[in-house]
Amino acid sequence: MKKGRFLSLGLLLIFAGCALAALLPATVEARDIKVGIVDTYSGPAAVFGNDALNGFKLAVDEINKQGVLGGKIVFTTRDEQFKVDIGLNMAKELVLKENVDVLVGTINSGASMAISEAVAKKEKVPFIVWTAKSENITGKAGHRYVFSTAENTAMAGKSAAVAFAQKPYKKFWIAGDD
Repeated sequence: MKKGRFLSLGLLLIFAGCALAALLPATVEARDIKVGIVDTYSGPAAVFGNDALNGFKLAVDEINKQGVLGGKIVFTTRDEQFKVDIGLNMAKELVLKENVDVLVGTINSGASMAISEAVAKKEKVPFIVWTAKSENITGKAGHRYVFSTAENTAMAGKSAAVAFAQKPYKKFWIAGDD
C-alpha cells in the first residue's frame, strides 16, 4: 500500500475521532473509538480487501501509540464476500448490534452505495469508503456521513484525458498531428 494512501487513511481516522470527540460532553471519560470494517476477504477480490485491511492495521498501530483523545482505535471486520446484500447486512449488524462509531470499507461500489444510504445516512454514522470507485458514492448520492479516501472513476478519467492530450501522447491519438 502506498505511503500517501496510508497517511490519508490515518488522517481520516484522526478526523473521525476528533469529530466524535466534539460531539461528546467535556465531562465524558476517554473511551475507545470502535471502527467496523466491511470489505471482501474471500474470493478473487479479497486481494484488494486484504491490502486495504493491512494498510488500516498499520495506521491503527501507529495512531494507537499515542492514542486518540485518551482512548485507542479498536476495530472489527466483516467479510461481505463481494455481495451487496451481505455487505449491507454486515454494516447494519456492526452499527446496530456492535455499536461501532465509524464504518469503513469496501472495494465494492454497489455495497458502498447501499451501506452509505441505508446505514450511514439513516443511522448518522460516518462511513469512510476506502477503495470503491463509483463517482456517485460521494457525488450524486453523497451526503454528510460519507467520505472517500481514493479517487473515483470520474477523477481518474479526467486526469487520464489531460495526460493523453499532452505531447508525446497526442500524436498517437490524432493522426497527422505533429
